[in-house]
Amino acid sequence: MRMILDVAPRGRHGAARHTLVALLLALGPLSLGAAPPTTAAETWTDDALVASYRSLVEAGTLDAAIRNPKRPGEPPEAAFLEALAWYAAPSKGAAGKLDLEQLDGFMNGHVAAYRELLETKVERGVQNDYPRTRTWKLIQKLMLLRDEMTRPAHAGSYPYPALPTATAESDPWEQAHTLDSEAEFTAKVCRASHERPVLVKYGNTNCTQCMLFELTGAIKAFAEDPAHAGVDVYKVWWGYKPDASFTGRIKDPARLDALVKAEGVTSSPTFVVYRDGRRYTCGGGFPDGSGADEHLDSCLSQDFAASAPESPICANKAVASDR
Repeated sequence: MRMILDVAPRGRHGAARHTLVALLLALGPLSLGAAPPTTAAETWTDDALVASYRSLVEAGTLDAAIRNPKRPGEPPEAAFLEALAWYAAPSKGAAGKLDLEQLDGFMNGHVAAYRELLETKVERGVQNDYPRTRTWKLIQKLMLLRDEMTRPAHAGSYPYPALPTATAESDPWEQAHTLDSEAEFTAKVCRASHERPVLVKYGNTNCTQCMLFELTGAIKAFAEDPAHAGVDVYKVWWGYKPDASFTGRIKDPARLDALVKAEGVTSSPTFVVYRDGRRYTCGGGFPDGSGADEHLDSCLSQDFAASAPESPICANKAVASDR
């Protein structure tokens, strides 16, 4: 519906009225009770796309919305973007460069998959939260990579290294270092001493960075780096029950959602160092193909003061054991 107003100037306020009407008309048609078409500046979350699916389809702007996800607040790490370019590349056997045509072709398949998952969620009521959010987060991260590739410094391509691929040989390590209960967390993490800290990687099952960790064996590589010989490293998973597309060597890891919430973890991946029942949050990190990560190394070198926060889980267990 377009607003129709008298544009003829009348009296001393005529010029002001004419300016106001011109501005309103320049804004274009106003729609009541329906979502307006998405604009180039509008970014989207999975929840917003589920809620607005029908109006976006009607407006013919669904694909544009899918291709404009809300980006994370922190800039991506170079090692993560390199691994993502490696993942999207048609050939992974050697180092190379991913170009925009290759990236867009790779992304097209995931956009189509996400569009279908949206349709089955909204139109048929199918509970597909794991595959839908996993695909959405991958699109979000691929768009981060695309943003970087279109900057003058990269001129439409992104270099990637030849990364290792985790195999069944790493399965015993994964079994031993993936925690499956609060009791195991208490036994292996709460006992961490000042001299031998524990680093825990908290990962959501739909996390793209965690997917790349699993594909390349980056967490195991970090743990087995001789520079980290005095550190124990474990994984804790949370989130949706994964399906067969999950890239972890353990296909159905225990999800310790209550423990993760108690420890104050809200994003993925999050790394936390534990010493003497106290915790120091490192935030994100991305070990490269050799297991190196300067940010995590710096976090591990922090000397805990008595004022460092206690781990809620460890503190509760300590109280319980004293009774």
